[in-house]
Formats: sequence, C-alpha cells, structure tokens
Amino acid sequence: MSAESKDLLDQARQGMKIALARGAQGVRATVHRNSESSVERRNAHIERVRESTSLSLSLALYVDGRYSSNTTSDLRPQAIEQFIGESVAMTRALAPDPNRALADPDRYASRIATDLKLFDREVLNVSPDWRRQMASEVEAGARSLPEIHKQILSVQTSCSTSLSELAKVTSNGMEGIETNSNFSLSAQVTVRDANDRKPAAGWYATSISKSKLASPQEVGQRAARRAARRVGASPRATGEYPCVIENACANRLLDALWSALEGGAIQQKRSFLAGKIGQTVGSPLLHVIDDPHVIEGLGSTAFDYEGMATRPRPVFERGTLRSFYLDTYYARKLKTDATSGARGNLVWERGGVDLDGLLANMGTGILITNFIGGNSNSATGDFSFGVQGQWFDKGQRVGPIAEMNLSANHLTFWRKLVELGNDPYPYSSNRRPSLRFDAVQFSGK
Repeated sequence: MSAESKDLLDQARQGMKIALARGAQGVRATVHRNSESSVERRNAHIERVRESTSLSLSLALYVDGRYSSNTTSDLRPQAIEQFIGESVAMTRALAPDPNRALADPDRYASRIATDLKLFDREVLNVSPDWRRQMASEVEAGARSLPEIHKQILSVQTSCSTSLSELAKVTSNGMEGIETNSNFSLSAQVTVRDANDRKPAAGWYATSISKSKLASPQEVGQRAARRAARRVGASPRATGEYPCVIENACANRLLDALWSALEGGAIQQKRSFLAGKIGQTVGSPLLHVIDDPHVIEGLGSTAFDYEGMATRPRPVFERGTLRSFYLDTYYARKLKTDATSGARGNLVWERGGVDLDGLLANMGTGILITNFIGGNSNSATGDFSFGVQGQWFDKGQRVGPIAEMNLSANHLTFWRKLVELGNDPYPYSSNRRPSLRFDAVQFSGK
C-alpha cells in the first residue's frame, strides 16, 4: 500500500469514526481522489489544455432507520466535523426506510486476491509534452490518407490521462483500496460533401496501460475513413432488411437493453424483463457473462460501490435471462439476494468471422455504424433509434445511408440475432462483438 493510498484510507476511517460518534448506527465512507490532464487540438492549433484534481469524502449514513448519502470536497478537519454533524442531523429528519441497510458482511469476504492490473505507474511520468505530441500525431494520421486529405474541412483531436484512487470502509467490517489509470486518444474529422453538407465521424481509443494504447496514427486514420464513408449519404426505402451492427456503436442499443436489468426498474415495474428470470428472451447467441475480474478490464474491480466482493455471473445464458443488477436496497425490497448493482465487464462469446465475414454472410442489407438520438421504453421494450451506416448488396458496399430509423421491441429483436463477429470491442467495459440480425424494420424514404 502506497503512502498516498494509506492517507485516503485513514481519511475514510476518520470520517466513519466521526459519524458513529455523532449517532449513526451504520456508515459507509468513501474517499476518492481523481487527477485528469488533457490536451485538445483543432486544425493544428492547441485549443484547450486542462489539468484538474478533485478530492472528496462521501458518506452513506444509516441513522435510526433512516438513510442519506452525502458528499463534501472540503476535507479540512473542522469542516469535516461540521459536515458530518449536519449530515447526521439531517438524516434524522427523513422518513424511515426499513429496506435501507449496509451490505451483509458475508458479502465482503472472498474478495479476489489476483492483481487485476488496473494501475500503470507510467501515468505518473507522463508529461504535458507527451500529451501534446500524441494529439498532434493523431491529427497527422487523420491527414495522412491521400484519397481523403483534400476532403477534410476540420480535424479535432485529444489526448488525456487520468489517475483515480479510492478508499472505502464500512462500519460492519469492509475496507478496500483501488487505484486506476487511464490513457485515451480521440479524433473527430469533418469532411466536405455536396450541397454544403459536412459529414463528420470520430474514433476513440483508451487503455489502462500506456504501452497497450492504440497508435495515434491508427486513431486518426480510422476517424478520417469513417467520415469519408458518410459522403453522399441518403435514406433507403422503408422496409425490413437484414443488418449488421458494428461493435463500435452497439453500446447505444445494449445500454437500452441493460437498463431494463437494473434493480430500480425491476422493483418499480418499469422493466419489460421483470419476472422473466429463467425465461428465453433472445437467440441462443445472446450469451453474456458479467466478469469484473478481467485483467486490465475497463470494468474490472475487486469490490462494488457497496463494498461487496465482486464475482463473475451470467446475465444471459444461451438466450435465457439469468440475473438482474440488484444492490442491497433493491434486493431487500424484492425479498431476494443482492447480486450487485454495478456492471463489470460484459463478456460475449466470439463468433467465427470478422466484420467483413458478417457482411458477406448478410448479403444484402444495412451495416449500422452509428446510432443517433431516438428512445427506448424500458417498461415495454419498444425502441426506435436513428441510424447511419452503409448499404450492402450481395456482400458489396454500395454507399452510405442516413436519415433512417431502426424500430423494434427488445423481446422480438434479440431473437433475430443470428451471428456474432470475432471482434470484441476493446475500448469499453461492454466487450461486445459486431452483431448480425435477420430482417428487422427500418423506416426511410
């Protein structure tokens, strides 16, 4: 344990001690320090440089059957004493809630001992010059493609690094420390189109480890190619078409599905998946494990926000719904066991082909490369999202599409999943591959 981490842990312990002395029967104290640095460029000029550091104390207080959550960034000893005293007094004025409680101490045990490698010490050595150089190289990559260079109107790039340190303690026996590093690159490219249209697209890469961050040239080039492929986009006729959803954009749709798995939606009957544990809700290819123990995983953690030890578990198993995201509060309200209210890494099975193979197998249909706006009703499962992408005929790219909507219901849509790619998306905790579906409803011209 570093001296810095020990200092955070001592501050969390002290906050808990004061709250107990002021009359709280249960306390969860979290001290979080976060440092971020970034450089943003636009068209070869530095547009913004940011440096920020935050330090906060958060307290979950359980007082006479009542509960409150409180946060302060003023950690001077006298200010903390006043903050905690006022927070405990305020909690006493709230309505009782018998379902509010700290997590079962048994759930703190068996925390994974393996180093998840969430911290790269290189984040401490990165200089402002390195961030500026990386942002510059991303732009150079975007402008390096001869077939696209003359179309480019604007290039925005960024490089950022961050260090997050967290210490958590509870009054019923949990203590934990976690440190995370992050390195990120991004590019947004705008190109020239007919009729004064200015299609734009971006690309993004992130990593816990500096040495495993994608090259800046790759990030810039991918953004430029994606923007150029949107030139001349137009809607196709309304109809049912097979489609492939590219891994990079699939999270928009998947977030809508996962929101129906959350404890609040289940308990308040705002989820179309309520009551469906053990039932088939999708294709056998809908097989997803929530694994918070992936080495260097962007969603990896040894304990969740309540302090409970994390563990891998199936969410969907061969199309059958297996579990919800239930913290202690919603589990008690539903009279069942807590699973954890936090997502880890969503790990999908790999298919046998890459994106090109999925498109060849699709034949004629739509490759979706971006979702725009839209909405999803977690109570009914109905959704409608604007889409951008490419029209394919017999496996060959014909041209870009836009101004179209994909509309369906999750309970029927996921039964049409027919093939997975072998390309899990590396820049998210949701490690989904590209997904191929049988004919679904699109509205266009």
